[in-house]
Amino acid sequence: MKKFKRFMQVVLCTVLMGSVFLFGNGRAFAEDQYITIKKGDTLFSISKKYNISVEDLKEYNQLNSNKIIAGQTLIIPDFEQTKPIYVAVAGSFSKKSNADKRVSFLKKNKIEAIVVKKVINSKTYYRVQAGAFSSKSKVEKMIKKLKNNGIKDAFFLTEKPLHINGITLGSSFDQLVNKFGKPTKTEDDNNTSSLYYKNEGAGVRVTINPDNASIEQLQVYPEFLKTTSVPTEKNKILQAYGNPNEVKIVSCYESATCEQIIYQFNKNQLTVQIDRDGKTVQYLDLRKMK
Repeated sequence: MKKFKRFMQVVLCTVLMGSVFLFGNGRAFAEDQYITIKKGDTLFSISKKYNISVEDLKEYNQLNSNKIIAGQTLIIPDFEQTKPIYVAVAGSFSKKSNADKRVSFLKKNKIEAIVVKKVINSKTYYRVQAGAFSSKSKVEKMIKKLKNNGIKDAFFLTEKPLHINGITLGSSFDQLVNKFGKPTKTEDDNNTSSLYYKNEGAGVRVTINPDNASIEQLQVYPEFLKTTSVPTEKNKILQAYGNPNEVKIVSCYESATCEQIIYQFNKNQLTVQIDRDGKTVQYLDLRKMK
């Protein structure tokens, strides 16, 4: 526990000094900048300089007004983690066998594709996904390629990486605290930290990857949070994240059954457990797919 506390102190200090942490593939994930306000600066001028909205600046810095003063420090958050991803869709089918046939056809034409299950209005559909791209121009090229190969119903969707309150796997602990607020108490156990905000339960449990200081698992319990930006009801989950990939009925407590709404994207999985009342969110769990 002491080792983890010292580790997190080093992480936070390093971020404050403007250092950049890297994944094994060399991609930066904790690129938040800390700037000092100069005379004449305004939130509007800073937002234009760093291509970020005034609202996001205020949220990340917990500002109640647009007033800032010279000498004040502001966080300029990095939104690389939540940039939209463009998904090429080569058809949607009610039968998996038809989706599989479409995938086989595409592979014969040297186009890689997979079948992704979606639950829409309690009905299961099988979507053929022919790639996910960070560039809109690239997904448009793929759609053109699909149509040239006879897939006339090809289209693309815009999706965001799976997140909880704007925090994705790969975000930093510092980014998490900026989004959820400073906890009243923290308990550490090896690389896992429990953050308390109100009542007796932990509102957030986060596991940090010691190799690169990034978040590798995140569990959130809305009942014990102060922030109201995390959905607390099933209908709000569906509004925030859209149609899930899977819905399961599981045993929860006192011989009761609960519903799990599961989202899968880019090798990550978000599981949302709904209480036995059928509407209240018990927890949200974000982790790598098994």
